[in-house]
Amino acid sequence: MNYKIRSLEKEGSRSKKYFLRSPAILAGMSLMSVGVWLTGASLGQVPYSVVQPASYSLVSHLDSRDWAADVAKAQLNLDSNRLPDVGMTRKRLDQTMIELEKFLATSPQHQANWLTFLTWNDLKSELSNDTPDQDRLVQIEKTFRQNFSGLEMRHFTNVRDALATYANALKFSTDRPKTLEIFSNRLTKLSEQLQMPNAAQNFESTREIGQTISYLIQGNQANDLASAVRGEFARSNARVLVSSEFVDKRFSRPVNEANPVNELILGTQLYGQSWLQGWVKPQLLDCNTHAALRLNMNGSFSSQNIGYNRSVKLHTQGFGNVAACETIALMDGGLVPLNDTGADANLSSQIDSIEAKLKIVRKLASKQAAKKKPQADAIAEGRLENRLRAQFHERIGQQLTEANQRIQNPDGTVLSRLGLERPKRTSWSSPQYLAMLWTLQEKTQLAAPVSCPLVVEPTGITVQLHESVVTNLLDPVLAGRILRSSELETMAVQFGDTLGKGLAKQKDEEPWAITMANYHPVEIQLDDSLITIRIRTNKLDRGDQALDQPASIEASYKIVLVDGALQLERQGEVKIDFSGKQQRGVRAVTLRSFLKTKFEDVFKEQLLDEPIRITERLPSDLQDLNLSSVQIDNGWIQAHIR
Repeated sequence: MNYKIRSLEKEGSRSKKYFLRSPAILAGMSLMSVGVWLTGASLGQVPYSVVQPASYSLVSHLDSRDWAADVAKAQLNLDSNRLPDVGMTRKRLDQTMIELEKFLATSPQHQANWLTFLTWNDLKSELSNDTPDQDRLVQIEKTFRQNFSGLEMRHFTNVRDALATYANALKFSTDRPKTLEIFSNRLTKLSEQLQMPNAAQNFESTREIGQTISYLIQGNQANDLASAVRGEFARSNARVLVSSEFVDKRFSRPVNEANPVNELILGTQLYGQSWLQGWVKPQLLDCNTHAALRLNMNGSFSSQNIGYNRSVKLHTQGFGNVAACETIALMDGGLVPLNDTGADANLSSQIDSIEAKLKIVRKLASKQAAKKKPQADAIAEGRLENRLRAQFHERIGQQLTEANQRIQNPDGTVLSRLGLERPKRTSWSSPQYLAMLWTLQEKTQLAAPVSCPLVVEPTGITVQLHESVVTNLLDPVLAGRILRSSELETMAVQFGDTLGKGLAKQKDEEPWAITMANYHPVEIQLDDSLITIRIRTNKLDRGDQALDQPASIEASYKIVLVDGALQLERQGEVKIDFSGKQQRGVRAVTLRSFLKTKFEDVFKEQLLDEPIRITERLPSDLQDLNLSSVQIDNGWIQAHIR
C-alpha cells in the first residue's frame, strides 16, 4: 500500500469533534456528544428488570470470591523470567525506527520537519546511552500521541508502540529482584483492597486495585489473577437507551402511494390505478445478543381498473387489507436486514359493469367473470403479496444504507493518532428499550464494576456514562506527560481552549512545567450529585524552583439545568494537596499558591463560558429534543432527553 506523507498540520474543528476539549468539559458539556458518538430532576420509576437484559447486574461479585487464596498463589508464582525482555523490545524499536526513516526519506520536502517535531535526534541520543532514561523515553513517546495529521500512519504508530514497550521493559527489568519484591508488596496490598466490603463502589479502593492490576499486566505477572479482577470491572461504561415510545414516535411513517395497474389475469388485460395507504411502525424485540426490531406495515389497498378481454370491457374495483414486516438487527457493521420479509394481503374485487356490443356477449361475459372471480382474486392477491414483499425489502435496504451512513462509528483516525483503542460496542433490545453500549477499556484498564443503578424513564433517550470513561480515554495520552508553559498553543489544540487559556503563561511569568502522574493523571468522580475533577501531578518546576512531590488539584461541580441549558457551578474552593515530607515547607507553600492561581483559572466558578444546550450537539433531526434531567450518583452520570 502506498502512502503519501503529508506536511505536519493541525486537524482543527474536525478532529475536535471526535476527541476531548478538556477533562472538565468532558465531564459536563460533552455528556451528550460522547453518548451520541459512541451512536449524541427526579426520574420515573421503572423496574430494573424491564430495562435490562438477563446479564444486567446492580451488584458487584467482587466480594463473593476468596481473593486471598488467589493472591497468595500469584505471589508464589512471580517469575523474573516473565518480565518484559529489554533486548527483544529494543530490537523491535530499532527496526521500526529504520522503517520510519526510510518512509520519511520518500518525501524529502517534509522529512526534516517531521524529524524535528518527533525530537528524533534526542531519541537517538538517549538510546545511545548504556542505560537510557526511561522517563525521557516516555516523554518522547508522548510526542507521537498527538492529534496531528499523519501520526495515524503505521510507520509512526509502530515506532510509538515499540518505544512504549521498550520503556516499559526498562522500568521492570533494570533490577529484577527489586521488581519482584515490589510486585509481592503490591499483591499483599491488593489482597487487602479486594477483601474490603464494597471495594468496587469505593473510589480510592478501585483506583488502588486498578493501579496494581495495570502494573501486573505491564510486568507480565499474575495473568490469571489480573484477568479475573479485570473481569469484575468489565461492564460497559457508556450506554444509550432509546425507549420504545421514542422509537415509535420517531420512526413510524405513513404510507400513501399510488401506482399504475398493468396486469394480465386469466386472459384479461387490466389497466388502472391503485392506492396503498397505511403506516409503518417499528416494534422492539426481546434480544440479548444484539438490538433488533421489526418494521410492521399495515394498510389498506384499493384500485380502479378497466379490463379488456377481446371485445368485452370490464370496469372493476379492488380492495382489501395488506401487511408486511421485516426484522432489522444492529450488528458490528451497522443496521442490517435479516431478509425475513413477510407479506400478506386479503384482496377481493367487484365488477361494476361490463361493456360489449351484444347483449348475449355481455351475459356470457358476466357468467364467465363470476365463475373465474375466485381464481382471479387469488392470482391478484398472490401477485400483490409478491410485489409488496419485494418493494418493502428494497425500500428498507435503501433506508438502512442512508441510516448507516449517519450512525457509523466515528472515524478511527484520531484514535489511531493518540494510541487509543476503538470502544467495544454491543447492543440489546427489549419490548421497552433499545440499548447501545460501549466499553472503553484497554488491556490494562478497569471499566464499570456494575451496570448503571439509576432508574430510567420510559420515554425519550437516556445517556449513561461511568466515571471510568474519562480516565481511560486520557490515561494513555496524559500519563507521565510534561505540560510546559512553552507548549500552551499545542495544548490548546490537543485538549481544548479551556485548559490552554486557564494555564496560559502570564506576562513576565517564569517558565513552568507540570509532570503529570504516571497513573490516572486526570480522574472524574461522580457521586452524590457532584462532578469532582481531579488532576494528579508528580512534579512541578517553576523557574529555578522544583518540587518533586506528588500533588492533586481538584474541584467539585454541580450541574445547574435551566430551560434545557446546562452550566457547571463550582462547589467550594479549588483544593491543592501535596504528599510527602516537603508539603509544608516554604517551597511547597510558594508552589501551592502558584498551582492554586493557575487552576482557579481552569476550574472557574462557572466552568462554561456560557450555558450550553446539549441537544444542539445532536444530529439535526434530533435537535428538537430537550435535556430534561441529569442525575449523578454511584460513579454514573445519567441524562434524559425527550
